[in-house]
This record gives sequence, C-alpha cells and structure tokens, in this order.
Amino acid sequence: MNYNDFKLLQSNNDWKTIATMLSEIAIKLQNAGADCIVLCCNTAHKIAAELKAKINIPFLHIADETAKEVAKHNMKKLALLGTKFIMEDPFFSTCLGNYGIDTILPGKDEQEVIHNTILNELAKGFLSDESRNKIRSIIQNLKESGAEAVILGCTELGLFLHEAECEVKFFDTLNIHAKAAADFALSTTD
Repeated sequence: MNYNDFKLLQSNNDWKTIATMLSEIAIKLQNAGADCIVLCCNTAHKIAAELKAKINIPFLHIADETAKEVAKHNMKKLALLGTKFIMEDPFFSTCLGNYGIDTILPGKDEQEVIHNTILNELAKGFLSDESRNKIRSIIQNLKESGAEAVILGCTELGLFLHEAECEVKFFDTLNIHAKAAADFALSTTD
C-alpha cells in the first residue's frame, strides 16, 4: 500500500477508511494462503481489532508481542514513545497493562515533539542533532519518573536512537515484531 495514502487518512483522523483498507488487504492475503497477518506499523494497530475481526487466521499484534518480550525481563514500568496516536490512544498501553506493565507517557508538549520528529524527520530518513537531543532529554525525564526502560513504539525510532546514547534499555517494537513473525513462520513449517 502507498504510505502517503495512509498518512493522509491518518492526518484527517479517518480511521474508519484505514480499517476498511487494511482489512481488505488482510482478507486478500488470507485468501492467497497467508498463515498469519503481521501489520508492520505501530500506529496502524489502532485499527487492529477491526482488522482481526475480519480474518480467520492468526494476527500477530505488535503490542502483544512487545508485552510478552518485556515480561521476560520482569520489568513493570516502561516509557512509551511513538506517534501521538500511540501515546494518546490507550490501545497500546491497555495491551501492556494486560501483562501487568504500567506505561509512563511523556507530557503533552513532549509528545508533540516526538510526533513531529517522527513525521517530519524520521519518516524522511534523518534525525537532526537538535531533535536527537530533545528526545534524549525526554527519555531522561521519563527515567527520572521511574521508567525502567523505553518502548520504541514507532518502527523508525530504533533506526536512529540507540540504548548506549540514552543509557537506558530499549524495547524496539520493529525487532520484536519481526522476531515474532519469524518464530511463527518457523513453528508452522513441516
């Protein structure tokens, strides 16, 4: 699918059309013989329940897979960074809560900084030093608020931020989700 179409619908808050569009794609994949559906965008998981209701094959939810990984590390209080849709809508935090994980979110102004950095820089393939420093500062604030680690709830964040520079453990949803998909594929082979 064309990301620009998704981005335009997202900016217009047209989640109904996004749900229909992604569900239609998932149904086509199912009918073509897919063994499961993996939605490779954290923000798009906002419509995961609608999509999941339309298919008859497993759906690997990025927040579930992330929560399972966090639980392996016995961490209970994590910061969540992502687009404003990830941070404002409770779908990701609720899923973490189902595994006994509390979510710490940046303040509203900090959320706006992260959201704009994702859309205006990371999605275009770069991260300015100014934005990197702002995000590092936000992460430091979250650590001081009790975050044991940080969930990188946007697939681009892990491409530009590294644990060593922020001195905190990251749970990169991109890597976690990809590993879960590979594990699923390997477990279904004959």
